[in-house]
Amino acid sequence: MRAVVAGLAMMMAAGAAVAGDLQGHGGPVSALAAAGDVVVSGSFDTRAIVWDLGAGTALRVLRHHEGNVSAVALGPEGPVTGGQDGRVVIWPEDASERAHALHQAPVAALAVLPDGGVASASWDGTIALTGPDGAVAARLSAHEGKVTGLGLLEGRLASVGEDLRLRLWDGSQTAAVVDLPAQPNAMAAAGPLAAVAFADGVLRLVGPDGVAEERFLSDRPLIAVAAQGGRMAASDIAGQVWLLNGDAPAQRLEPGQGPIWSLAFAGDRLLTGGADGRIRAWSAETGSPLAEAAALQMANDEGPLVWRACAACHTLGPDDGNRAGPTLYRVMGRRAGTVPDYDYSPALRETGIIWTEETIAALFTQGPHAYTPGSRMPDQRIPNPEDLDALVAFLSRNGR
Repeated sequence: MRAVVAGLAMMMAAGAAVAGDLQGHGGPVSALAAAGDVVVSGSFDTRAIVWDLGAGTALRVLRHHEGNVSAVALGPEGPVTGGQDGRVVIWPEDASERAHALHQAPVAALAVLPDGGVASASWDGTIALTGPDGAVAARLSAHEGKVTGLGLLEGRLASVGEDLRLRLWDGSQTAAVVDLPAQPNAMAAAGPLAAVAFADGVLRLVGPDGVAEERFLSDRPLIAVAAQGGRMAASDIAGQVWLLNGDAPAQRLEPGQGPIWSLAFAGDRLLTGGADGRIRAWSAETGSPLAEAAALQMANDEGPLVWRACAACHTLGPDDGNRAGPTLYRVMGRRAGTVPDYDYSPALRETGIIWTEETIAALFTQGPHAYTPGSRMPDQRIPNPEDLDALVAFLSRNGR
């Protein structure tokens, strides 16, 4: 039971929410952005999820992209996502979406501009500047080869690319060009400088005058970076994360999530997005995992804890409707594929499965790809028998 509980953010301590892990993606978490307790994540599972970090719950599941959701941001109108399909989508709070096919190759990075517009960078070497309405204001031939990172340095857009250059932009014109010593894989703004993660394992602070500081972190490529005030974090391809607070020695974290493809600071928390599909929360001050604090305050009833992972895609209330998956209101005794107004796969409609305690247990024992072949549900299992029993009992009580 500990494995699932430690992966969920929901407990209360002294009247304040203690954030642990967020679990809802069916593939590696490739992109993260945060503003206060609002977090948006993108994944190889083609979905983006908007989270309430304090409550540990999913607010919205966003589906549009064909392929990996490779970049995310939080703009004034709502989340912004960029995908492997070259599209950029703005998601206003009214649940509509404004999609724009801006690039001929995957979107590598997004940055919200001071006027509320968005800059999107692509592997095709271009940067598209769009206004708040999504209309293209300018298209920049930015780098030879892939653009690998974007950021705002004191209000001005900066980009790094495979051509081993950092470019600082004044509108659509190049304001400065800095030669880089190695392949840049990601960047984040750090005040007047760019924090750049390099393939040689070095985290460098770069400005218009060149490299201002460098910290050797790993003998493997760094693949993600985040910055907030005087704090920075970087991860390498082996799954290690370094937390840097000013001039203090770097703290090395071991998330145990496989490669950490994305990082973000959310107030006093550092978030890591791993190959395991989870988002883990750490103290940005001490580097300690916040999920452990949540687990120590665990309630006796484990069913609601396990259900939190399901709540990213499903609802239980009579008026809550469908999300990425169909509502589970009155799921017990219902035939699979029969919720009105939900676009099921033909394969699921034809299974003839009746949802009972036994069939739900079989679904998460065998996994959806084996038990309901052809369905669109991400393949996920609950290997711990206690966790599975808790979820089945919870749905039996609340799904009638």
